[in-house]
Amino acid sequence: MPFATIQQRQLYYEISGSGTDTLLLFNGLTMSTLAWGLMTPALEQRFRVLRLDFQGQGQSEQTPAEYYPLPQQADDAAALLETLDIGPVYLVGLSYGGMVAQHFARRHPGKLQRLLLASTLAWSDAVNEQISASWSQAEQAGGADLRFDISLPWLFSSRFFATASAMLPDLRRISAATGWGAIQRIIGGVLQHDARSWLQDIRTPTHIIVGDEDRLTPLYQAQLLQQGIPGATLAVLPGAGHAIHLEAPQAFCQQIFQFASRDT
Repeated sequence: MPFATIQQRQLYYEISGSGTDTLLLFNGLTMSTLAWGLMTPALEQRFRVLRLDFQGQGQSEQTPAEYYPLPQQADDAAALLETLDIGPVYLVGLSYGGMVAQHFARRHPGKLQRLLLASTLAWSDAVNEQISASWSQAEQAGGADLRFDISLPWLFSSRFFATASAMLPDLRRISAATGWGAIQRIIGGVLQHDARSWLQDIRTPTHIIVGDEDRLTPLYQAQLLQQGIPGATLAVLPGAGHAIHLEAPQAFCQQIFQFASRDT
Protein backbone atom coordinates (compact mmCIF):
# COMPACT_ATOMS: atom_id res chain seq x y z
CA MET A 1 0.00 0.00 0.00
CA PRO A 2 1.31 3.49 -0.80
CA PHE A 3 2.24 5.48 2.28
CA ALA A 4 4.43 8.56 2.63
CA THR A 5 6.12 9.67 5.83
CA ILE A 6 5.00 13.25 6.51
CA GLN A 7 6.03 14.92 9.78
CA GLN A 8 6.90 11.46 11.14
CA ARG A 9 3.36 10.24 10.39
CA GLN A 10 2.22 7.76 7.77
CA LEU A 11 -0.05 9.38 5.17
CA TYR A 12 -2.00 7.08 2.85
CA TYR A 13 -2.43 8.01 -0.81
CA GLU A 14 -3.43 6.52 -4.16
CA ILE A 15 -2.50 7.50 -7.71
CA SER A 16 -4.27 6.27 -10.83
CA GLY A 17 -4.81 7.39 -14.40
CA SER A 18 -2.27 8.41 -16.98
CA GLY A 19 -3.10 12.01 -17.81
CA THR A 20 -0.43 14.66 -18.19
CA ASP A 21 -2.03 16.90 -15.55
CA THR A 22 -2.45 15.83 -11.92
CA LEU A 23 -5.81 16.24 -10.20
CA LEU A 24 -5.56 16.24 -6.40
CA LEU A 25 -8.75 15.34 -4.50
CA PHE A 26 -9.35 16.43 -0.89
CA ASN A 27 -11.84 14.30 1.08
CA GLY A 28 -14.93 15.36 2.96
CA LEU A 29 -15.04 14.99 6.74
CA THR A 30 -15.85 11.28 7.16
CA MET A 31 -14.63 10.26 3.70
CA SER A 32 -11.64 8.19 2.66
CA THR A 33 -10.06 7.68 -0.76
CA LEU A 34 -12.71 5.00 -1.42
CA ALA A 35 -15.48 7.60 -1.46
CA TRP A 36 -14.43 8.94 -4.89
CA GLY A 37 -15.22 5.61 -6.56
CA LEU A 38 -18.18 6.85 -8.62
CA MET A 39 -16.06 9.63 -10.13
CA THR A 40 -12.59 8.14 -10.46
CA PRO A 41 -13.08 6.18 -13.72
CA ALA A 42 -14.20 9.30 -15.59
CA LEU A 43 -11.52 11.51 -14.03
CA GLU A 44 -8.78 9.02 -14.93
CA GLN A 45 -9.57 9.53 -18.62
CA ARG A 46 -8.33 13.13 -18.37
CA PHE A 47 -6.00 13.28 -15.35
CA ARG A 48 -3.50 11.48 -13.24
CA VAL A 49 -5.66 11.36 -10.11
CA LEU A 50 -4.06 11.69 -6.65
CA ARG A 51 -6.19 10.93 -3.60
CA LEU A 52 -5.11 11.00 0.05
CA ASP A 53 -6.53 10.38 3.49
CA PHE A 54 -5.94 13.31 5.82
CA GLN A 55 -4.83 12.68 9.37
CA GLY A 56 -7.83 11.15 11.12
CA GLN A 57 -9.21 9.61 7.93
CA GLY A 58 -9.09 6.20 6.31
CA GLN A 59 -5.71 4.49 6.40
CA SER A 60 -3.59 7.50 7.40
CA GLU A 61 -1.96 7.45 10.81
CA GLN A 62 -3.77 9.20 13.63
CA THR A 63 -1.96 10.99 16.43
CA PRO A 64 -3.31 12.20 19.78
CA ALA A 65 -4.30 15.86 19.60
CA GLU A 66 -6.98 18.21 20.82
CA TYR A 67 -7.92 18.76 17.18
CA TYR A 68 -6.37 18.58 13.70
CA PRO A 69 -5.76 22.14 12.39
CA LEU A 70 -6.77 22.80 8.80
CA PRO A 71 -3.44 24.52 7.96
CA GLN A 72 -1.59 21.41 9.14
CA GLN A 73 -3.70 19.19 6.89
CA ALA A 74 -2.94 21.55 3.99
CA ASP A 75 0.79 21.46 4.75
CA ASP A 76 0.69 17.64 4.86
CA ALA A 77 -0.77 17.59 1.35
CA ALA A 78 1.89 20.03 0.13
CA ALA A 79 4.61 17.86 1.64
CA LEU A 80 3.12 14.81 -0.11
CA LEU A 81 3.41 16.60 -3.47
CA GLU A 82 7.06 17.33 -2.73
CA THR A 83 7.71 13.74 -1.67
CA LEU A 84 6.15 12.45 -4.89
CA ASP A 85 7.88 15.15 -6.98
CA ILE A 86 4.57 16.31 -8.46
CA GLY A 87 4.38 19.82 -9.90
CA PRO A 88 1.45 22.26 -9.79
CA VAL A 89 -1.87 20.43 -9.62
CA TYR A 90 -5.54 20.94 -10.25
CA LEU A 91 -7.10 20.76 -6.78
CA VAL A 92 -10.68 19.77 -5.93
CA GLY A 93 -11.75 20.10 -2.31
CA LEU A 94 -15.11 18.71 -1.21
CA SER A 95 -16.78 19.90 2.01
CA TYR A 96 -14.10 19.53 4.71
CA GLY A 97 -11.59 19.14 1.91
CA GLY A 98 -12.76 22.46 0.49
CA MET A 99 -11.85 24.19 3.75
CA VAL A 100 -8.43 22.55 3.73
CA ALA A 101 -8.09 23.59 0.08
CA GLN A 102 -8.63 27.24 0.97
CA HIS A 103 -5.68 27.06 3.37
CA PHE A 104 -3.65 25.16 0.76
CA ALA A 105 -4.28 27.89 -1.82
CA ARG A 106 -3.24 30.58 0.64
CA ARG A 107 -0.14 28.82 1.95
CA HIS A 108 1.09 27.00 -1.19
CA PRO A 109 -0.05 28.96 -4.25
CA GLY A 110 2.94 27.83 -6.31
CA LYS A 111 1.71 24.25 -6.14
CA LEU A 112 -1.63 25.05 -7.78
CA GLN A 113 -2.85 25.50 -11.33
CA ARG A 114 -6.56 25.77 -10.55
CA LEU A 115 -8.83 25.36 -7.55
CA LEU A 116 -12.35 23.95 -7.37
CA LEU A 117 -14.26 24.27 -4.09
CA ALA A 118 -17.33 22.06 -3.77
CA SER A 119 -20.02 22.01 -1.07
CA THR A 120 -17.90 23.90 1.42
CA LEU A 121 -17.76 26.77 3.93
CA ALA A 122 -16.09 30.16 4.01
CA TRP A 123 -16.45 30.08 7.78
CA SER A 124 -17.89 27.90 10.51
CA ASP A 125 -20.90 29.91 11.64
CA ALA A 126 -23.22 29.42 14.61
CA VAL A 127 -25.50 27.06 12.68
CA ASN A 128 -22.55 24.83 11.81
CA GLU A 129 -21.56 24.77 15.47
CA GLN A 130 -25.06 23.64 16.44
CA ILE A 131 -25.06 20.91 13.79
CA SER A 132 -21.71 19.65 15.09
CA ALA A 133 -23.04 19.67 18.65
CA SER A 134 -26.09 17.64 17.60
CA TRP A 135 -23.86 14.99 16.01
CA SER A 136 -21.82 14.78 19.20
CA GLN A 137 -24.96 14.40 21.30
CA ALA A 138 -26.28 11.73 18.95
CA GLU A 139 -23.02 9.78 19.19
CA GLN A 140 -23.17 9.91 22.97
CA ALA A 141 -26.83 8.89 23.08
CA GLY A 142 -26.96 6.20 20.41
CA GLY A 143 -23.53 5.67 18.89
CA ALA A 144 -22.65 5.70 15.20
CA ASP A 145 -26.09 4.56 14.03
CA LEU A 146 -27.95 7.46 15.63
CA ARG A 147 -25.28 9.92 14.50
CA PHE A 148 -25.70 8.66 10.95
CA ASP A 149 -29.49 9.02 11.11
CA ILE A 150 -29.23 12.56 12.48
CA SER A 151 -26.82 13.55 9.71
CA LEU A 152 -28.90 12.32 6.78
CA PRO A 153 -31.13 15.39 6.22
CA TRP A 154 -28.04 17.58 6.14
CA LEU A 155 -26.24 15.46 3.56
CA PHE A 156 -28.76 14.48 0.89
CA SER A 157 -31.47 15.96 -1.28
CA SER A 158 -35.11 14.99 -1.52
CA ARG A 159 -34.36 13.31 -4.84
CA PHE A 160 -31.73 11.08 -3.25
CA PHE A 161 -34.15 9.72 -0.67
CA ALA A 162 -36.72 9.10 -3.42
CA THR A 163 -34.41 7.36 -5.90
CA ALA A 164 -31.19 6.17 -4.26
CA SER A 165 -32.03 5.18 -0.70
CA ALA A 166 -30.76 1.66 -1.45
CA MET A 167 -27.26 3.11 -0.94
CA LEU A 168 -27.97 3.96 2.70
CA PRO A 169 -27.01 0.61 4.32
CA ASP A 170 -23.57 0.72 2.70
CA LEU A 171 -23.15 4.37 3.64
CA ARG A 172 -24.10 3.54 7.22
CA ARG A 173 -21.36 0.89 7.39
CA ILE A 174 -18.79 3.27 5.91
CA SER A 175 -19.73 5.99 8.39
CA ALA A 176 -19.39 3.62 11.33
CA ALA A 177 -15.87 2.67 10.21
CA THR A 178 -14.52 6.09 11.21
CA GLY A 179 -13.93 6.31 14.95
CA TRP A 180 -15.67 9.10 16.81
CA GLY A 181 -12.43 10.31 18.40
CA ALA A 182 -10.92 11.02 14.98
CA ILE A 183 -14.11 12.71 13.80
CA GLN A 184 -14.08 14.96 16.86
CA ARG A 185 -10.51 16.03 16.17
CA ILE A 186 -11.37 16.77 12.54
CA ILE A 187 -14.50 18.72 13.53
CA GLY A 188 -12.38 20.67 16.00
CA GLY A 189 -10.39 22.02 13.07
CA VAL A 190 -13.57 22.91 11.18
CA LEU A 191 -14.88 24.94 14.13
CA GLN A 192 -11.76 27.13 13.92
CA HIS A 193 -12.29 27.91 10.24
CA ASP A 194 -12.92 31.51 9.18
CA ALA A 195 -11.34 32.49 5.86
CA ARG A 196 -13.39 35.63 5.26
CA SER A 197 -10.58 38.03 6.14
CA TRP A 198 -8.04 36.45 3.77
CA LEU A 199 -10.00 35.01 0.86
CA GLN A 200 -8.79 37.93 -1.25
CA ASP A 201 -5.26 36.56 -0.87
CA ILE A 202 -6.18 33.52 -3.00
CA ARG A 203 -5.07 34.33 -6.54
CA THR A 204 -5.38 30.88 -8.11
CA PRO A 205 -8.20 30.67 -10.71
CA THR A 206 -11.10 29.36 -8.64
CA HIS A 207 -14.47 27.79 -9.38
CA ILE A 208 -17.12 27.03 -6.73
CA ILE A 209 -19.99 24.57 -6.96
CA VAL A 210 -22.90 23.86 -4.62
CA GLY A 211 -26.12 21.87 -4.80
CA ASP A 212 -29.30 23.90 -4.62
CA GLU A 213 -30.55 21.54 -1.88
CA ASP A 214 -27.33 21.68 0.16
CA ARG A 215 -28.46 22.38 3.72
CA LEU A 216 -25.10 21.75 5.40
CA THR A 217 -23.00 24.20 3.36
CA PRO A 218 -25.73 26.34 1.81
CA LEU A 219 -25.64 28.71 -1.13
CA TYR A 220 -24.84 31.77 0.95
CA GLN A 221 -21.54 30.17 1.98
CA ALA A 222 -20.66 29.53 -1.68
CA GLN A 223 -21.54 33.15 -2.44
CA LEU A 224 -19.21 34.35 0.34
CA LEU A 225 -16.41 32.36 -1.28
CA GLN A 226 -17.19 33.78 -4.71
CA GLN A 227 -17.34 37.34 -3.40
CA GLY A 228 -14.11 36.96 -1.44
CA ILE A 229 -11.85 35.20 -3.96
CA PRO A 230 -10.89 37.50 -6.86
CA GLY A 231 -12.35 36.33 -10.16
CA ALA A 232 -14.02 33.23 -8.70
CA THR A 233 -16.96 31.72 -10.57
CA LEU A 234 -19.96 29.88 -9.12
CA ALA A 235 -22.20 27.10 -10.43
CA VAL A 236 -25.31 25.78 -8.66
CA LEU A 237 -26.21 22.14 -9.35
CA PRO A 238 -29.99 21.65 -9.51
CA GLY A 239 -31.58 18.95 -7.39
CA ALA A 240 -28.37 18.10 -5.52
CA GLY A 241 -27.70 18.08 -1.81
CA HIS A 242 -24.40 18.25 0.05
CA ALA A 243 -22.88 14.89 -0.92
CA ILE A 244 -22.55 15.65 -4.62
CA HIS A 245 -19.86 13.00 -5.14
CA LEU A 246 -22.63 10.46 -4.48
CA GLU A 247 -25.70 12.31 -5.74
CA ALA A 248 -24.38 13.96 -8.87
CA PRO A 249 -21.02 12.37 -9.79
CA GLN A 250 -21.45 12.98 -13.53
CA ALA A 251 -22.34 16.64 -13.06
CA PHE A 252 -19.45 17.02 -10.61
CA CYS A 253 -17.00 15.51 -13.11
CA GLN A 254 -18.36 17.75 -15.87
CA GLN A 255 -17.76 20.83 -13.73
CA ILE A 256 -14.17 19.71 -13.17
CA PHE A 257 -13.55 19.08 -16.88
CA GLN A 258 -15.10 22.37 -17.97
CA PHE A 259 -13.18 24.42 -15.43
CA ALA A 260 -9.89 22.67 -16.19
CA SER A 261 -10.21 23.47 -19.89
CA ARG A 262 -11.55 27.01 -19.50
CA ASP A 263 -9.40 29.90 -20.67
CA THR A 264 -8.22 32.01 -17.72
